[in-house]
Amino acid sequence: MTHPTIRHLDDVLPSIVGRSEFVHAHRDGYSVIDHNFALVDSFDDPIRLECRGIKFAPSGEILARPLHKFFNINEREATQAHVLDFNQPHTITEKMDGSMIHPAIVDGALVFMTRMGRTDHAIKAERLIDDHLEAVCSSLLFNGATPIFEWTAPDNRIVVRYSDSRLTLLAIRETVSGCYLPAGEVEDWAADMGVAPVPQMAPGWTTGAEFVDFARAVTGKEGFVIRFADGTWVKAKGDDYVLKHKAKESILQEKNVLALVLRGELDDVIPLLETEDRAAVETYRTEVEAGIQLNARFIADHVAAGATLDQKTFAVAHLLSVAPERKALCFQVRAGTDATEAVKGALLKAVGSQTAVDATRHLHGARFEL
Repeated sequence: MTHPTIRHLDDVLPSIVGRSEFVHAHRDGYSVIDHNFALVDSFDDPIRLECRGIKFAPSGEILARPLHKFFNINEREATQAHVLDFNQPHTITEKMDGSMIHPAIVDGALVFMTRMGRTDHAIKAERLIDDHLEAVCSSLLFNGATPIFEWTAPDNRIVVRYSDSRLTLLAIRETVSGCYLPAGEVEDWAADMGVAPVPQMAPGWTTGAEFVDFARAVTGKEGFVIRFADGTWVKAKGDDYVLKHKAKESILQEKNVLALVLRGELDDVIPLLETEDRAAVETYRTEVEAGIQLNARFIADHVAAGATLDQKTFAVAHLLSVAPERKALCFQVRAGTDATEAVKGALLKAVGSQTAVDATRHLHGARFEL
């Protein structure tokens, strides 16, 4: 695989014209091109494979070049397990579960960036920059190479738990040509920087199918990246990680967790969560259910107290002290709906957006935080 030469923003823009899945975002002192989603033909153009956080200076000159887009084994026709030639030289490295970070020089200063630029995660990772690392990274950048790290930390956990905040050197690319330095040179640079190189595994598989079986069974890590001598890159993830990642995604937003609680589906997710996440969702479930029961009892008791009143008196006088948002539930219960089901029904209607969840929080009173 040969990577395209990119010297200037103008080398890239023609390939993304009319492509809504790609975004060219202007930041303070630089711009970035990334993709928000992928269509069937999004990455048929080799230039677009580079649109995964590539950075440009205000002048249009290329500023930094992180990892290109590559795919899972069996994700595309060219990455089918039976197509991959495991008999050619290749390296197998651990796919770490953190944030891809690379340095760049902006307004004369070295900063860290994620795919979308100097984000909150990048700023947190900058805590690891010391004078020596800054000097080495700056030297590489000034000499036309982009070092690429994975930042892992307790406060940057996706699925795999890491005990401390650290940088791991994944790769170094020639910024203009896109060529990757050999693994041995990357290890030497890592030693010079004072960081660890990405862990490697000794190749021991002769077919893609054998490796996929191995990778799917792995636990405690995300998976692996394989780089073949012909330039092909592929990745393979463990089934355990994929399941846990899906579970983690399902609880990243309160509206999703509330929906799982209300539909009684949380028990299917809990076994896949890490201890802290499990405790958070179980606490939230307990508080939501207690809040629902408290509101249901209030509504049921208030409706029962006015059971002998005619509808007009019930609506005008008896519900005078009831908050407007609970009055509709009182009418439902008066018409025969179970109070608990009425409250749950109102909450279920709100799980489509966080704004609606916030607007109905009075019906349970709980708050979800990871």
